[in-house]
Amino acid sequence: MPIKTFNIAMDDDLLKKIDSAAKSELSSRSEYFRRLALNDLDKRLRWQELTKAGKKAGINMGIDSEDQVYKIINS
Repeated sequence: MPIKTFNIAMDDDLLKKIDSAAKSELSSRSEYFRRLALNDLDKRLRWQELTKAGKKAGINMGIDSEDQVYKIINS
């Protein structure tokens, strides 16, 4: 897979914290952002799957509004 390079603008304090975190894991700045992106994409996929499963369960339970969900949660 071809590798692409891109620029990110951020303040020095944040960059120092990122470099420190990467260094503590014996990693590079690029690897830090690669892992960050992969973790975020994975989290988003899991939330999509959870939301889809929740909607299906709600339909099976006869729930057709968010208000019904909140009533169940708060009861």
